[in-house]
Amino acid sequence: MNNYMLLIMAAFLIVFMMWSSRSRRQQMQKLEQEKRDQLAAVTPGEWVRTRVGFWGRFVDLDGDIVVLETSNGHEMYWEREFIAEIGGQPPLADAEQAGADADEVETVEEDASVLGLDQEDAQSFDVRDTDEQQK
Repeated sequence: MNNYMLLIMAAFLIVFMMWSSRSRRQQMQKLEQEKRDQLAAVTPGEWVRTRVGFWGRFVDLDGDIVVLETSNGHEMYWEREFIAEIGGQPPLADAEQAGADADEVETVEEDASVLGLDQEDAQSFDVRDTDEQQK
């Protein structure tokens, strides 16, 4: 009697595992099809983000290969699976931030005169400061 019960429980476990994997596989196929449909509907020029963090503009789709354009005009080829987001906005610096950087340079010049540095020392200080900002 114990052997029959053990066989029934093992059969139930195997059936449950098969059912679970089948439903998971169907769900993955559905998500893959939605991703294919979404890529097919993308218009050239839209921003696309890859899974590794690269932002580029969509150029073309050729089967499973997606062609993205960099900001300087070069085209890069990516596998369809690497596309993470379509139609978002890349995190580029705003014009306000560029204006804030210009204000920082002015305050450095003012600080140099307040500290009593000579004009030559202030100029060398500005050069070092801009080198550090570039790094």
